[in-house]
Amino acid sequence: MELWVKIGRTKKKFQGSFRSVMEELFKEAKGKKTVELLSFHAGQKERRRFKRELRANGRDLVKTASAIATWFYTRDLRRLRRRIKELKKRARYLSKGEVFYCPKTMERVKELESRLEEIRGRIEELKVG
Repeated sequence: MELWVKIGRTKKKFQGSFRSVMEELFKEAKGKKTVELLSFHAGQKERRRFKRELRANGRDLVKTASAIATWFYTRDLRRLRRRIKELKKRARYLSKGEVFYCPKTMERVKELESRLEEIRGRIEELKVG
């Protein structure tokens, strides 16, 4: 995706994946008074999602960037939770009526849970007041 934006008096070009462009735009434009969309080039799905979010947020680019980045992080959260649940289910085994977990798999679960907390922190940063 390629996005040209006017922040204040300066023109800025954001280029990369849809997700990275929205994150960068939010970080650059947060707290600025005037943010104007000049042009953008993207694939069809990205264009549709961007336009839909832009309309839903009243043509406010900062809120739109926040909403899209939050959507990506929420998707990652769900993916990680599903993976953790799957790993815990697979790691469990019974022995004489007691439940045990495979230590290696539980280390992987702890690693995923730390990534989960990191993503939650990023979502909190993206909240627009």
